[in-house]
Amino acid sequence: MLHYKFHRANQSTNQLLVMLHGFISDQQAFDNHIHILKESVNIVTIDLPGHGADESPFHREWDFPFISQQLDETLEVFSAYQLFLHGYSMGGRIALYHAIHGNTTLTGLVLESTSPGIEDRTAQIERQQVDYARARVLEIAGLEVFVNDWEKLPLFYTQHDLDKITKLSIRNMRMRQDASRLAKALRDYGTGKMPNLWSELNQIQIPTCIIVGNLDGKFCEIAQKIVSIIPKTELFEIAQSGHTVHVEEMAEFDRIVLGFIQKEEQND
Repeated sequence: MLHYKFHRANQSTNQLLVMLHGFISDQQAFDNHIHILKESVNIVTIDLPGHGADESPFHREWDFPFISQQLDETLEVFSAYQLFLHGYSMGGRIALYHAIHGNTTLTGLVLESTSPGIEDRTAQIERQQVDYARARVLEIAGLEVFVNDWEKLPLFYTQHDLDKITKLSIRNMRMRQDASRLAKALRDYGTGKMPNLWSELNQIQIPTCIIVGNLDGKFCEIAQKIVSIIPKTELFEIAQSGHTVHVEEMAEFDRIVLGFIQKEEQND
């Protein structure tokens, strides 16, 4: 079972939103959303293996089947609820895998800035090598050097314009992670280890909401391709936002997620 925190809604509702964070982060990534979201829906935030307060055994391989099984065990506690699974970036890859291969009954899926994997096998192996190299940096140079490099990645250039308090909060969250466990997470379930799910996407028959920033070109292209495959999909491209929509456009993110959940309540 994964480490989680339950946030009870302010009103009576049978709907529950499960939120999965990205790499070098933890469940507190969504703290600024809780007070708005729980006005309408129950929330569970989860620490994924190697992050936050997670205690997944180090001797086990944290591959996608392992994480999906742990997620099944965690969500079994909430089996009486209508479950909406959200995942951002790394968390989105897990959410996609779980929607296809997990045993949890889901009512809806929310994917933020994520991918079903790398289609080309050569490119996938090359990405594994990148993930392994980054893991070595974590182990040899330490967390601060890694975070400094991570923050300079082009993927996060739009975060440079965030206010100082927000940027400090994000950096503090990154700096409280454990370097050795992050390194294992990169090796065990980094982008390079993500199974290629493109051919399986049509198995997702539940309503799906895809959120992406329109300044995040690579993931906009991926999102548009996903929409053409998953039958019941809505795509939201958020203006003037990059990869971290839930950080850069908080109010719009909340509006879209709650609108999606409420829409499915009306259709139920």
